[in-house]
Amino acid sequence: MRLCIFFLTFSLAAQAQSYKLLKSVKIDTPTEVSMDRAGNVYFATFQGDVIRYTSDLESKLIFSPQNPNTIQNLEAWQGLRIFTFHRDLQEYRLINRNLSLAENYQIPPGLIGFAEMAAPSYDNNIWVIDQTDFALKKIDIFSGAILSSNPLNLLLDPDDFEILYCKEYQNRLFISTKNKGILIFDNFGNYIKLYPMTGVEYFNFWKNTLYYLKDNALVKIDLYDDKTESESLPPGDQWLFALIYEKKLYLFSETWLALFIK
Repeated sequence: MRLCIFFLTFSLAAQAQSYKLLKSVKIDTPTEVSMDRAGNVYFATFQGDVIRYTSDLESKLIFSPQNPNTIQNLEAWQGLRIFTFHRDLQEYRLINRNLSLAENYQIPPGLIGFAEMAAPSYDNNIWVIDQTDFALKKIDIFSGAILSSNPLNLLLDPDDFEILYCKEYQNRLFISTKNKGILIFDNFGNYIKLYPMTGVEYFNFWKNTLYYLKDNALVKIDLYDDKTESESLPPGDQWLFALIYEKKLYLFSETWLALFIK
C-alpha cells in the first residue's frame, strides 16, 4: 500500500511540475551517487556497498566489499572502472564494470600526510587534497609519484575549511567547500575561478551545465557564460541527490530512487 501511495503522491506532484514519474524503487539511504556514460545509476550506502541500477531502474547489481567502510567519493563516469575513496582507510578502490572485483590502493603514506579528499582525473591519475601541508596534488596511479602540487592556503583558511566534494570535468577540477564555494582548477591544479555558492555537498554535470540541489530546487550553471537558473522539484519527499541524463532526472531521498522525465 505504501508503494501505491508513493506513486500516487508523486504522480500528482509531477504533473503539477510538468514532470512525469516513470518509476521508483525503494533503496537504503545513499551517501554518494554517480552515473556512467551509458546512463547507469550508482549509489553508495553507509556500509560501503555500491549499488548500480540500469537507466530504466529495472535491474541492479551490488558490490559488497570484504572490508566495509564509508565512501567519501564515488565516481563511475569512466565506465570501465568505478572509483571509491575511503578517508578512514586512506585508500581508494577501483571496481570493475561488473561490480565483481576491486583493486585496493593505499594513498602513498610517504608522499601524502593525510588525504582529506581524492578523485580520479581524466588522465587516469588521482587528485588528492593533502590536509597535512594543505595542498592540491595529483598522484600517478601506478608509481605513486606526485605529478603536481599546488598550495591552497592562499585560497582557503587552513584552520577553517571543510571539503564537501570534488570532481574533474572537461579538464577542470571542481572542489566544493562548506564556507568558500566551488573552486575551479585547471588540469595542472592551477586555480581558475570561484563559484560563490557555499555548502554544496554534491554536484554533477550534464553537457555544459553544472547542477546541484538547493532548498528543494535544481540549480543549473552554464560552464561557459556562468548563467544560473533554478527550477522547482516535485514535492513529497526530501531529495538528497540528483542526476541528469539526457531528458531523465533521477532523484534520491533517504528511502527512494525516483526516475522522472521532463
